[in-house]
Amino acid sequence: MGRDLRDLWAHRELLLTLTKREIVTRYKQTFFGLGWSLFQPILQTIVYTIAFSLVLKTPSAEGIPYAIFVFANLTLWTYFASTTINSMNSLRANTALITKVAFPREIIPMSTILSGLFDFVVSLAVLVILNFFFGFYPNVKFIYIPAILIVEILFILDLALILSVLTVVRRDLTYVVTFLITLYMFLTPVFFPIQALPPKLQEFYFINPMGAIIDAFKNVIFYNYEPRWYSLLIAFAILVALFVPSYKFFKRAEKYFADVL
Repeated sequence: MGRDLRDLWAHRELLLTLTKREIVTRYKQTFFGLGWSLFQPILQTIVYTIAFSLVLKTPSAEGIPYAIFVFANLTLWTYFASTTINSMNSLRANTALITKVAFPREIIPMSTILSGLFDFVVSLAVLVILNFFFGFYPNVKFIYIPAILIVEILFILDLALILSVLTVVRRDLTYVVTFLITLYMFLTPVFFPIQALPPKLQEFYFINPMGAIIDAFKNVIFYNYEPRWYSLLIAFAILVALFVPSYKFFKRAEKYFADVL
């Protein structure tokens, strides 16, 4: 595994090149271009705010208007959901490259994960601007955002290494995973505050990776608090432990990609 990681590091320039290509290609053929990365979270926030706040009367977190509460959560969730789906389909989308060029194949799903950060940064910038209108300002705790992102990226990477391999064999797996991610969204505090749950269920959500990530992000962005380190570190430790078998699984399977694709 150490040799594989050194080989990956040696190809870091290729990783950056593919990441840039992914960002450019994603918006090149669209009418609004890069504007889609801005419009999508705003439109989602409007729809979910109407559905959950106005219709279902879902409470917001204490002191936070529901619209920006949801927007903040969707900033993280959209990155997770869209990047997981895109990365699991990335090997099939790059068949020509895989069958003609020798390089560490994990670079492909990794480039998809990194390119998704562009949309996240755009949404984060919009969130910061919106927060000004509601009295929430950037604070020193923003320095913890990269740490929160590392945990989320590791979660996506663990999933991508396994799902991208399985999708090479079963293309229809994408539909199953899309459904499961949607179900997972409603089991994670995206549209409601954790405090709305009974205390015992709250403990469960703190060991749920996306629950811990979203809670940490909320504390930093709105409350000027540090993340709940115990829940974030538990999630990180679990995800690091899962990375090893996920990476080994991917490396064992990659020699068959050229034959199957």
